[in-house]
Amino acid sequence: MRVFQRRGRVCIGLALGVSMALVPVLLPSGVAGADTATFTSGQVGSSGNTIQFNETGAWTMSWNYDCTNFGSPGNFIADVNQPADDLTLDVGPNEIGTNGSGVEHYTDTGTFSLTVISECDWSITVSGPPSGSAPTPTPAPAPAPTPALPKVTGMASTPDGGGYWIANAAGGVNTYGDAGFYGSLGGHTLNAPISHIVSTPDGRGYWLVAADGGIFSFGDAQFYGSMGGKTLNAPVVDVAPTPDGRGYWLVASDGGIFSFGDAQFRGSMGGHPLNKPVVGIAADSATGGYWEVASDGGIFSFGAPFFGSTGSIHLNKPINGMAATSNGGGYWFVASDGGIFSGGNAAFYGSMGGTTLNAPVVGMAADPATGGYWLVGSDGGIFSFNAPFFGAE
Repeated sequence: MRVFQRRGRVCIGLALGVSMALVPVLLPSGVAGADTATFTSGQVGSSGNTIQFNETGAWTMSWNYDCTNFGSPGNFIADVNQPADDLTLDVGPNEIGTNGSGVEHYTDTGTFSLTVISECDWSITVSGPPSGSAPTPTPAPAPAPTPALPKVTGMASTPDGGGYWIANAAGGVNTYGDAGFYGSLGGHTLNAPISHIVSTPDGRGYWLVAADGGIFSFGDAQFYGSMGGKTLNAPVVDVAPTPDGRGYWLVASDGGIFSFGDAQFRGSMGGHPLNKPVVGIAADSATGGYWEVASDGGIFSFGAPFFGSTGSIHLNKPINGMAATSNGGGYWFVASDGGIFSGGNAAFYGSMGGTTLNAPVVGMAADPATGGYWLVGSDGGIFSFNAPFFGAE
């Protein structure tokens, strides 16, 4: 058994959203080859990559995190870096919250490491056969557990409202309605999990953005640059394309903005004290500006009109994402319990607030045809409000 753990504290970025470094977590001296070892990192906000560990049989990863020191809900992302020839998708937790814990089960073998991104205190324990040992034979082995599906992290709608895409942390993309499939990252080893998906203006392509700021383009979506491989102060949580699709903005959880293509930088919350971390961004098609939303529902407008927020209102659950109306006259933002908040000309058609959910809501998308919207849960469940239902995972 090996244990990886770290204690974090608040990290504030620069005005352009420069974010936290991912550096190797070193094996402490005197424990090389030990079956149980503790790994720590003194850096702020992220563990980076753990050293490699070898598994020769079925293994588990148990984890917990606590954002008390951060002072608000934070990210907890643990991505399994698996061997290049391993086609099994091993995906760890990808959450935002005040605290949590869980256990993930894996059946494949080989040499692995973890990339952890979090503003919170956390610990991870990997348990399995001792390194270098052969799996213990059993007379009648029980059937292997079904591998958990990668957690859904976002959705995007087609421009005509006739369908939508759902993306998961491993880079998989599923299509519904008239949404075309233009490729995905499923089966590829990622440096960091996927945070979100957005469509091109004509719906013939899409971009995926990863927590390390990497951008992946499919269909007619053009690549205009990314933050992949660069030092970050906080993980990238969302992406928004410009109205003509010739550029995009990335936003990090510290409110930092990164502009590419014809996306103009209008300002950011990077370097400013935040009550809660930023969790989403939406572009204003009317002005070319954008809005940032924090997990408390605070809205920050840059070159875009302010239509209200819930920054001073107590929420039952943190906000996880937002969407703008097609003409830029308003916006919605959604909480993890499915609660919907609307401002400007964004009409309220209902929500999942107060309803028991199988999994937290992690994002939403607007229906340009009806003015309604869809919500998506981390299990791929879809909730339609004044918008047609085209299927769910």
